[in-house]
Amino acid sequence: MRDKIAQIIKELTISIELKELELSDIVEDTPSIILMMETAFEELKSLISEYQFSNNLEEITFFKETKPKLFSKLIYYRKIYYLELNRPVAGYDVIKKYLQKEQCRIHFFSERNADFIQYYRSGKTILDEFYFLRDRREFELNLESFYFERDPRFSTNFDFKVAKLLANDMLAAYLNCQLAKLKHQEESNSYFTNEELPSTEWTDKKTALAEIIYAIHEEKSVNAGKAEIKALATIFGRIFEVDLSDIYHIFLEIRSRKTNRTEYLNRLVNALNRRMDDADNK
Repeated sequence: MRDKIAQIIKELTISIELKELELSDIVEDTPSIILMMETAFEELKSLISEYQFSNNLEEITFFKETKPKLFSKLIYYRKIYYLELNRPVAGYDVIKKYLQKEQCRIHFFSERNADFIQYYRSGKTILDEFYFLRDRREFELNLESFYFERDPRFSTNFDFKVAKLLANDMLAAYLNCQLAKLKHQEESNSYFTNEELPSTEWTDKKTALAEIIYAIHEEKSVNAGKAEIKALATIFGRIFEVDLSDIYHIFLEIRSRKTNRTEYLNRLVNALNRRMDDADNK
């Protein structure tokens, strides 16, 4: 069983690394990463639940180092997925406040767990038997954990806190990067004010505009494909004064069509051909 556990961990680590290399759009690409990790952890749980570690050191190493390192990735990707899925399509100040709110959550976690974080980061081991061995319930089980993390056969008092701490480190770096990009976009006037644009109103369906946005994104027609869906939705939303904060849900609606998924784009092609044909006949 030890070899099987080691094989799952090795394969999961390699798979995560490969998926990360292919990651280009958070909302579209991370669900497959999350599903892959959740599936692997369910399998790992079934094995660890029945496994008797050879000694305390082996068990402590698994719950203090091995599991949190991998599990932090699942926490991180779930977090940035929902962060980007719900990111407001709005101006600089609104998005900045949205991202900074997440920074405050990280700070709150750090303050609330300051003693343990200091213990962990300093490399101390004196309390490891209480923190990272199963069946040591001197401390209250962390209710923030995932549902399968609450199984005492697959969790210890504090392995989830280590995973959450490592995930927060990654999340903090991600937020800092997003805020830096946001500031650069603001300075480059990427987020327009209403006064800079003539008043226009989109008079077709939202799905029609979403077809255009996703087609442009897929064709990599803006910034060589580096412009994110949310950024494009922000730009088009400002230009045409339409709320596209639910752009990803709109796309799901388009995908669910049984026939003629590109209904509006087809209409555009027909309209343009008709225009050129009319011009030719004059």
